[in-house]
Amino acid sequence: EEEKRQEMLDVYRDIQQKLGTTVLKIGAKAGNEGKIFGSVTNIQIAQAIKEQLSEEVDRKLIELDEEVKSLGAYTGKIHFDPDVIANVNFEVVQD
Repeated sequence: EEEKRQEMLDVYRDIQQKLGTTVLKIGAKAGNEGKIFGSVTNIQIAQAIKEQLSEEVDRKLIELDEEVKSLGAYTGKIHFDPDVIANVNFEVVQD
């Protein structure tokens, strides 16, 4: 069991490293003042990770400190394991 956990930690650290060097782009429809219609969710972030980094991340592990309701740059956290927490940087751009 410990061996399996170490393998998963290695996978998580690999994804953490990829996220550390990448700013994900997430498209959203927005009005004139940069406010987006609706908000960006952890589901969209998980999809962006899959599309842009070819990595699967469970959306339930993604945590946002604030609601994303306008265009701009943001940072969230992915809690893979108590020992591995990755920052995910993303930019919400006009779709």
